[in-house]
Amino acid sequence: MNNRLMPLENAFPRRDRPLLMTGLVAGDPVLEATRGYMDVLAEQGVDIIEVIVPFSDPAYHGPVLRRACDRAMSEKVAWDEITDLLRDFRRSNDETAIVVSSYFNRILARGEQRCAVELAAAGVDGVLVVDLPAEESGTFKREVEQREMALIQTVASTTGKQRFRKLERESRGVLVWSGHCGSGVTMDLPDFRERLRDLRNYTSLPIVASMNIETGEEAAEVAQSAHGVLASSALAWLIEGKGPNVEERLSAFVADLRSHLDAIAE
Repeated sequence: MNNRLMPLENAFPRRDRPLLMTGLVAGDPVLEATRGYMDVLAEQGVDIIEVIVPFSDPAYHGPVLRRACDRAMSEKVAWDEITDLLRDFRRSNDETAIVVSSYFNRILARGEQRCAVELAAAGVDGVLVVDLPAEESGTFKREVEQREMALIQTVASTTGKQRFRKLERESRGVLVWSGHCGSGVTMDLPDFRERLRDLRNYTSLPIVASMNIETGEEAAEVAQSAHGVLASSALAWLIEGKGPNVEERLSAFVADLRSHLDAIAE
C-alpha cells in the first residue's frame, strides 16, 4: 500500500487553476541539491514534481536533459538514494504530488514488484515510463496500481483519437501531452489548440502539456488549451548554469510560471 495520507484522485490537485508540473533529474548535480530544489518548487506552488531517474542513454529526451542525466550518472546515483530522497521530501510535504519518470531498463534492473513497493513506500503518486508502450505495461501497471499509484501515460502529438481513447482508459491521475521531440516543438500553437480542444472531449482526466516552455507567457498560452503545463528542460538549463544562486533562479522562474498560470483562473 502507498503511505500517502490522501487517495490517488486527490493527489493530483484541484482544477480551479491550471496545473503546474516541473521536472528535475535526480542527482543533477548532486542528490542534496535535488532535495533542496524540490523544496523550492513546492514553495513556489508547483502542483506536481516529476523526479527523473537518470539513464545512460536517454533517447527520448532533448539535449539539455541528456546533459543533466550525464551529470547525474557521473555521480553514480543509486535507486536506494533516490527513494531515500523522495521519502525525506514526503516527510515534510504531503501536499505536492510526486511523479517518478524512468526508462524501463532501470525498473527491470531493480525488479518491477520491488520498484513499485519502494516507490509506494516513499510516498510517490505516479510513475511515468517513457519507453514502455501501454500494450506492454500490464505487469508493471498491476504492480503500480495495486499500491495506489498511477501509471502515467504519455500522449504524443501524432496520437490519433482511437489510440488516445485507449490510453485514457488505461490511465489514472493525469495524462501528459508531449508536444515536442527533444528541443523542437512538433506542433505550432494553433494546431495544438485545435488538437487539445478535440481530445478533451474524450477524457475527464487533466491533460498536462509539455511544449518546451521557457517563459511564463508561453506557459499561459499553452494552459489556455490544456489543463496545465510541464516544464523540465528549462529547469535543467538553469541548474546547468550552476553558480551560488541556482535556487534563487529556480524560484524566480517557477514563480513566474505560477503567476501567469494563476492569472488565467482570475
